[in-house]
Amino acid sequence: MDYKKISQEILRNIGGRENIENAAHCVTRLRLVLKDTSKFNKEELLKVEGTKGVFLNSGQLQIIFGSGVVNEVFDAFTKEAGIKEASLNDIKSAGMKKENLMKQGFKVFSDIFIPIVPAFVGAAMILGVKSVLTTAGLFGMDGALADKYEVIAGFATFLTVVASTFAFLPLLVTYSAVKRFGGNPIFGIVLGCTMLYPTLMDANVFALGKEVPQYWNLLGFSIPAVGFQGGVFPAILSSWFLARAEKFYLKIVPQMVSFIFVPALTLVSSGLALFLVFGPIGNALGTGLGTIIDFLYSSCGPFGAFIFAGALQPLVVTGTQHAIQGIEASLVAQTGFNYIQPLWSVSIIAQGGGAIGMYILAKKKSKDREIAMSSFIPTLFGISEPAIFAVNLKDSSIPFLCSILGAGLAGAYMKIFDVKAIGFALTGLPGITISNPPTLIHYIIGNFLAFSLPIIFIVSYNKMKKIK
Repeated sequence: MDYKKISQEILRNIGGRENIENAAHCVTRLRLVLKDTSKFNKEELLKVEGTKGVFLNSGQLQIIFGSGVVNEVFDAFTKEAGIKEASLNDIKSAGMKKENLMKQGFKVFSDIFIPIVPAFVGAAMILGVKSVLTTAGLFGMDGALADKYEVIAGFATFLTVVASTFAFLPLLVTYSAVKRFGGNPIFGIVLGCTMLYPTLMDANVFALGKEVPQYWNLLGFSIPAVGFQGGVFPAILSSWFLARAEKFYLKIVPQMVSFIFVPALTLVSSGLALFLVFGPIGNALGTGLGTIIDFLYSSCGPFGAFIFAGALQPLVVTGTQHAIQGIEASLVAQTGFNYIQPLWSVSIIAQGGGAIGMYILAKKKSKDREIAMSSFIPTLFGISEPAIFAVNLKDSSIPFLCSILGAGLAGAYMKIFDVKAIGFALTGLPGITISNPPTLIHYIIGNFLAFSLPIIFIVSYNKMKKIK
């Protein structure tokens, strides 16, 4: 491949080097933030040698080249353009500045949760093992393995303690959120401990209404002494306030005594803000979103699950899907189960099915086939953007709509058989590890439906009316 020529063609079709604000690359994609996005020519960029897809997302022009190739392209491109490499964080920040406030707000959820996802994944897999040991009826047995063997029962209890991520969810969120907002993350840990302080009544007990908590007279307000177990939104809002308060105190407190007074003032004011303002607001926000999602899934039955699963990937296209991560984390923390994960999985796998449907329709040994297959593989591991932007929305919306329909029907199947996960952040093949063991077979069947139905819909539609 002539990487210099490739770089020259890219420059020519993005408005020249003067239109580049930032440039970086990830494992498979060249990522560019352009000063004027109207100057890039998608059709011509798709003709560039080695290009497997072109799409604009989160303020970034992303050109898919594939692993290894993108490194060579980027090196040649930066030399040709006479620019320096930016970090992916710089690219993301610059790109998000071009987005509206709503998208920027949803992006905050992603920035907060991505660093702590490994803790959720690890805990979920540990709880999966524990569930296998304690679930009755598995392996054709009467009762569970833990009921028959004392050593297994003890180990299962140990696993519950080790997988403490969801029990201390707000603490992880406050640490990551304060760091994201530019504050001292150690103060975030203290704020998280405040939310879970042992003498406070457990929020889940309070919600059941079976016990009456103590009430404080806090600055003239009667405040229930209740914790914030599972409180994702109170944690994020209070962390934002803490970071802002710390910066404010650092400016006004004399440097000579700032070491003493800034931490105290920051913790007291953020604690007051938590119980008086952001705790109630965050709880109301979380309850509201949870009510809408629960209404779709629980009250509307399979039809609601159909709508929910079908709507997830359109949310991905708009970049507004990240708030759902907070709901999933709260579900696991409060109930031990997550019914959204199976719906996420089928919505992503269905986009992979759409890509394979277009692979079947494409000419043999064509570039379209190569792009379709390379875009399908990431969907098996929870990544749908290449399939969406490089294949299913590339020339026609029909493949994308067929995939949405397949996801909806598979989502309805998941609801009918009450498929749930015991964690979140893993879908597709990795999602098998966090699927609730008694419904694992239906998780597999549901994902197979999500994969196969879009292929059937696309091929059938193409027989009636050719897809471009």
